[in-house]
Amino acid sequence: MDARQWLGLQPTHNPMRWYLPVTPGICSGLGTLFGGSALGAAIDVLERVAGRPVVWACAQYLNYTKPPSVVDLDVHIGAQGRTTTQARVLGQVGDTEIFTVNASLGSRDMPEEGQWVSPPDVPGPDECPPRELRFDPGNTIASRLEQRMALEAPGTGRTAFWTRMPELLEVSAASLAVLGDFVPMGLGQAVPTEINSNSLDNTLRVANLVPTRWVLVDIRIEAVARGFGHGHLYLWAEDGTLMGTASQSAMIRPWKWEG
Repeated sequence: MDARQWLGLQPTHNPMRWYLPVTPGICSGLGTLFGGSALGAAIDVLERVAGRPVVWACAQYLNYTKPPSVVDLDVHIGAQGRTTTQARVLGQVGDTEIFTVNASLGSRDMPEEGQWVSPPDVPGPDECPPRELRFDPGNTIASRLEQRMALEAPGTGRTAFWTRMPELLEVSAASLAVLGDFVPMGLGQAVPTEINSNSLDNTLRVANLVPTRWVLVDIRIEAVARGFGHGHLYLWAEDGTLMGTASQSAMIRPWKWEG
């Protein structure tokens, strides 16, 4: 199964328009479309339309949507050069804008390469305990991810966990977008009170995709102020390769859960 199948993306007769049926399996525990699913869907569509890999993509989340709605994904190519494409995707349900994604795509044959950051020193996935959820995952996206806690240090702003998507055959930019939407989890670990949070945005930057069974999601919270939290996360392969980074801002509120 590839990312398109995992997300449930559907093509139309128009190559610049795709459909994303909103199902429980791509929704958060609150029953709304998971932000990472939205960004991942836009990235997959952009790469198919442009025929180039994503370098970076930034989603701004505007409204919620729940099953059984269908999101229309409309692709707009802003500029097409010899090696890069600048484009955006507008996600709508009817006349309501749900999210917008801006992105650059391309690849250049250059000899220069390097990696100047390192993953945290944590046990491997087989040595880490399963992540405990605060709710029954049911048929939500949480039920489709296997997660193992590698670093829990409440109050420090650092959290790390191993995760994998058992249904997927290989890592892609779209799958990293799904895994890159966990800064809100890190916010819950950083502050002393029980909170939940809603992402305002998510920016994924893709470095080097390599085969890996597990991905280490390394979350680093930088600040919480005025009711909002800000953080980055690093997406590491098992061999220590940095595959990508993500950054988010989120609105936080006291934890309330019914059901």
